[in-house]
Amino acid sequence: MNKNKKPAPKSGKPQNNRPQAGKPQTAKKNTGGAPRPQAGSAASQWTSGSKRKKSNLGVIALGFVGIIVVLAVLIYVLTKAGENQTAKETSEPVILTNYDASKQPTLGNADSDVKIVEFGDFKCPDCKVWSETVLPELKTKYLDNNEASFQFADYPFLADDSDLLALGGQAVYEQNPEDFWKYYEAVYANQDTNKVRDAWITEDYIVDLVKKSVPDIDIDTFTSDLKDKKYQAEVDADVKAGDDSKITGTPTIFVNGTKVDNPTAANVEAAVEAAKAE
Repeated sequence: MNKNKKPAPKSGKPQNNRPQAGKPQTAKKNTGGAPRPQAGSAASQWTSGSKRKKSNLGVIALGFVGIIVVLAVLIYVLTKAGENQTAKETSEPVILTNYDASKQPTLGNADSDVKIVEFGDFKCPDCKVWSETVLPELKTKYLDNNEASFQFADYPFLADDSDLLALGGQAVYEQNPEDFWKYYEAVYANQDTNKVRDAWITEDYIVDLVKKSVPDIDIDTFTSDLKDKKYQAEVDADVKAGDDSKITGTPTIFVNGTKVDNPTAANVEAAVEAAKAE
């Protein structure tokens, strides 16, 4: 018998309650069910037990809800703290650090109050696009009239032969700073965007490119300088400046020492105008 259920009323024929001789009988009221269990009876104990179980379940449920609320509040606080930290990091400008402007190829007036610096990798497709689209606009608007200067710094990182191309540019610059820009344009014009991560550039390739694009250079001296990696220290100095400036890719553009995010022509020009107004 299930003690958690109330006993069902018995069915069947009514009993013959005949009065006994000599004893008056009092009629009993038929309630149609079993009598209420007395205190301390088995049924009473089971009923109170059920109540205690329900009470305990309620406490557990409330505790569980409380834990969920606490966890939700904790997650919210930690999320907001992370968002605030990200916003703080994003708002802090990236500053050009440990950069020696006296040893860099320059367009425009080197003594201008507005100085634009590009860190690039000659194998970088985005650098090629930037040099062929954004730089010409800057040259027309600011460099040709000496309102600003533009410098290129090496940041070879895409492949092993990126460093070889940087050494070639430095060797040309050391012979004749003005000829560097012929090399700059020739390398990007002949860039193979399908081999960005492949090390396919050789010394012979660079020598042949220089012969065609920089005809006035002393090719024997250039070839020797390239083979001996004579200007590796200068390239390494550029790379260190890029690392110290927290560069994460190319092209990276600075205007008066502050990095320009998403260096489109419009964004760089806005940075230049702001620098001019200071």
